[in-house]
Amino acid sequence: MTQEFHSARTFTLWHYTAAHGDRLLLRAKAEADKPRIDLHVEGVRGFMLTPIHRGLTIRRATAGERQRVEAEFGVDVDEAATVHVIGARRMRGFVVGGPLRWHEDNGDFRDPSHFGPIPGTP
Repeated sequence: MTQEFHSARTFTLWHYTAAHGDRLLLRAKAEADKPRIDLHVEGVRGFMLTPIHRGLTIRRATAGERQRVEAEFGVDVDEAATVHVIGARRMRGFVVGGPLRWHEDNGDFRDPSHFGPIPGTP
């Protein structure tokens, strides 16, 4: 298991669009002494997430978890896809797509992301 990201902060499923690159954004708002954090995945093929995550660990899926995502949830998981698993010890959710990227800044909760505007799906 390779941990990609971990934080004790609260993250919200901030935006997803099926158009414009199939992009997904999770966000932790800035606090008095902590920056805003945006987590971004492009090329999303499928995901299963709750709207709010109180504490968040994202890691790469094991071979068994990759097979499970494909078999149980019907998401195409070929060699080009990265399966990002939510949960340190067991899978509580997933995102299948491109690499996980993140950025910290002092932006307001509703300010545009460092990853650019993410237009809605028409």
